[in-house]
Amino acid sequence: MREIRIRLLWHKQAQFAGYLLAEQLGLGERAGVRIICEGLDFSCKHVNAVLTGLTEMCVASPAHLVESSDPAALRWLLSIQQDSPLVYPARRSDGIASIADLAGRSAGVWPGHEDLELRWILARAGLSDDAVTRVEMPDTVTPFLQGETATGQMTCYHELHMVEKAIPAEDLVIFDGKGSGCAILKDGLIASAALVDEEPEVVQTVVDAVLEGWTIAFDDPGRAVAACLAARPDRTAEEERTQLDAIRALSMTGATLTEGLGYPDPGHMENAVAAMAELGETPPETEGLRDARFWQAAPARVRRPDWQV
Repeated sequence: MREIRIRLLWHKQAQFAGYLLAEQLGLGERAGVRIICEGLDFSCKHVNAVLTGLTEMCVASPAHLVESSDPAALRWLLSIQQDSPLVYPARRSDGIASIADLAGRSAGVWPGHEDLELRWILARAGLSDDAVTRVEMPDTVTPFLQGETATGQMTCYHELHMVEKAIPAEDLVIFDGKGSGCAILKDGLIASAALVDEEPEVVQTVVDAVLEGWTIAFDDPGRAVAACLAARPDRTAEEERTQLDAIRALSMTGATLTEGLGYPDPGHMENAVAAMAELGETPPETEGLRDARFWQAAPARVRRPDWQV
């Protein structure tokens, strides 16, 4: 049995329901592949885990790939979500009503090349790259709630809920990249280029299993929640159901409805490259970094576009 380890973008939760189902149901094992999902490790995150050989695949975004130390050693295979989940809450009582009001203040961001979207949003608002002090921290919620930062990088399906419970709605202003055309995808299945080249049949098995896992998750949410609770018994069924609903909304849009579930829409990588260029960075050559062959070869029933929105 060939084992393939997938390093997740965060701790195990409904955000990764399809991957957890692929693992728990052994969806690749009939073809000789055992999928093992690994939670986030801040000491060696997602793409670095692949680049250093700790894992064969990871859940990460096209932006993570192009900003990595060796983009050519990676391949982007799938994206389940088709919209950015990132939000940046702030308090009106702090005198913040627009993005420009963040000038001279601090923002909590996750460690390791996670702030590309925020930097792009700030640039589009006319702020220089150093106008807002970005503080790397694994927990962006607590420092924000305690007033240590003026905002924090968060997701609409996880951290934002904690903020909304603590701060009155009338005092909360929530920024994102959609209005200014700066949204950058956070989701994707990334593989080692060597694995893709040397063991394409293994890669195909994993892609098929992941797509089947997500099809099950969206068709049978109760089964998905059970899989999440098996992986994270410290969380509640309500937390997982709420998060899965949000993940579904982020997935049932864009290329999912035109091409099918999991389609690696090239526009997501183009956005990341555009952001780097606007910020004065030199993006890598992206030819060949996206590999849609495995998505195209997957069974039609697990990459269908006919979903109820």
